[in-house]
Amino acid sequence: MKYTVLGLSGLVSICLGIEARAQRPNIVFIMTDDQDLHLNSIDHQPIVKKELAEKGTTFDRHYVTVAKCCPSRASLLRGQAGHNTNITEVSAPGGNYDKWLISGQNEDYLPHWLTAAGYNAEYMGKIMNGYNTANYGKPPAGWTNIWTAVDDYTYEYNNVVMSLNGQTPISYPGYHQSDVIRALAVDRIENLSSQGKPFFLGISPTTPHVQLGGGQWPVPPMRYANQFPNLTAPRTVNWNPDDAHQKQKVSWIKNQPLMNATTIAKLDGLYRARTQSLLGVDDIVEDVIAKLEEKGLTNNTYVIYTSDNGWHIGSHRVSAGKSLHYREASNVPFIVRGPGIPANKTSNLPGAHLDLAPTFLDIAGLTADNPAFPPFLDGRSLLENWKKPEVEPTQCPVNGGGQEVINVEYWGIGEEETPWGVNRHANNSYKTVRLVRPDGGTYLYSRWCTGEAELYETGSDPGELTNLALGTTHDEATTRLLSRLNGLLLAAKSCAGDTCRNPWSLLQPEPERREKDVQTNLTITCLEQALEPEFDDFFASMPQVAFERCMMYQYRPNETPYWPANAGLGEAYRKPTDNYKSSSPKGKRVVSQGKFGTVAQRHVAWSEIVKTAKELTPDQLG
Repeated sequence: MKYTVLGLSGLVSICLGIEARAQRPNIVFIMTDDQDLHLNSIDHQPIVKKELAEKGTTFDRHYVTVAKCCPSRASLLRGQAGHNTNITEVSAPGGNYDKWLISGQNEDYLPHWLTAAGYNAEYMGKIMNGYNTANYGKPPAGWTNIWTAVDDYTYEYNNVVMSLNGQTPISYPGYHQSDVIRALAVDRIENLSSQGKPFFLGISPTTPHVQLGGGQWPVPPMRYANQFPNLTAPRTVNWNPDDAHQKQKVSWIKNQPLMNATTIAKLDGLYRARTQSLLGVDDIVEDVIAKLEEKGLTNNTYVIYTSDNGWHIGSHRVSAGKSLHYREASNVPFIVRGPGIPANKTSNLPGAHLDLAPTFLDIAGLTADNPAFPPFLDGRSLLENWKKPEVEPTQCPVNGGGQEVINVEYWGIGEEETPWGVNRHANNSYKTVRLVRPDGGTYLYSRWCTGEAELYETGSDPGELTNLALGTTHDEATTRLLSRLNGLLLAAKSCAGDTCRNPWSLLQPEPERREKDVQTNLTITCLEQALEPEFDDFFASMPQVAFERCMMYQYRPNETPYWPANAGLGEAYRKPTDNYKSSSPKGKRVVSQGKFGTVAQRHVAWSEIVKTAKELTPDQLG
């Protein structure tokens, strides 16, 4: 028999390695659904302000890259742009949970990577549109445990149905969704804290998404149903604008009529309901933080608070909704509290949801040399920005820059949530690039499937009202700016990996370097350099970003040209999904018997909730 003898130094190294792994931070990720930043919803959430904003850092220039639930969530979970996941809508043909399964992306995303790094990875609530009573047996893979909200109950606040790890869905009658998720989150922290491993816990209530059905609103817990009786939606700078500004918009938006007093009164009611419902999320935050403190975990746990996309009410005469590239729909709440994060700070350093997976892997210590590390990430780790949120980027970043470039894209229908139901607007596909610079040069540039363009200087025009791209002739400065932003958008709209992290790397004027996706010693690293007159001919030679026609999904031939011409669109890392079929729930519905979330239920425990829980019957599953 052979024995291996380790010296003291070897034993110390092993012990230190084990200790280091044991000390890796936990991650609690709280993501609401359709929460706004620019309607000031967090101002009415005292617990989020007290426990997160005042004890952490708020990043006010954090964006989603697709302003809609399912594609935004897919982008976050894969660390990729929407054009690379090809999950572009909440239903077929653009995408939903069924498309996620068929594409194979369910087998290679965030929880797989975290568990490979030695984490327990758990999740509860809504993960993706289209997980339902017909396909529940194919659960989101990779999680240690996942309690997934099941359609068509995901948006019924008082009719909660979830599936644990793909098992028969369970109804939790008599309780509001906020209380179910709150109690479950507290229970899981109690459990996870005893496992001897770092953990990731995703908490995703539906709040404040509207309850489905014509003109329905979010339904708050009963204990909050009478809060904020006189609250009205903020009359922002782009609220119900005059004709002079409205006619500068594009596609269906430019034809929106002025909102009348009846509509405005209804929208104020919607705003109150959203704000009331978010108090249920405050309860979740309060109890999660309290349990972390009780278990002695707060100093070694990152708590991240955000939304899957933004929300607008009254902006540009659109009653309410998302699916647009304007700041209200794409710029989301984002707060981080945790080890090394300064307290009570606000940062203007930019970031996006596709950066979150790389950031979580950075926290987990999963590095690029690990076989489990994904080769296709488009985002960058934000951890350094989180720890140093007040560091100003240089005026013109050199190699490794490009953080200021945010690509926002969309395919399909524009959904306007009116007080009387959803208006579905055609011709809502667009490609957008934002330059988000705290030191100047902040722009929003879009090309629409209708052939129209928008350009806003967002520093002096934060409401994005004055479209500088109107007309067929422009002054020399605007012409030069439009050509540069067209080139940047052309690079960003089909970027992958390093070129998403720095699209400027594709825009080098030397002929032998054009359309190369790996570049060093860059000639052009930022807009200031690109605007030099010596590069006029180069940018003028680039093709215009265009669509052949307006379509409901991403189709490669419809969106040519590409730069580079052989852009991969993520196809090497997912399976084909052409003409895929969505599953359709056919069971008899579970019927809710009332409204819940009473004062008496504020602290109800998970052990109490499960006493009345019921598996769905075969008839209900269909």
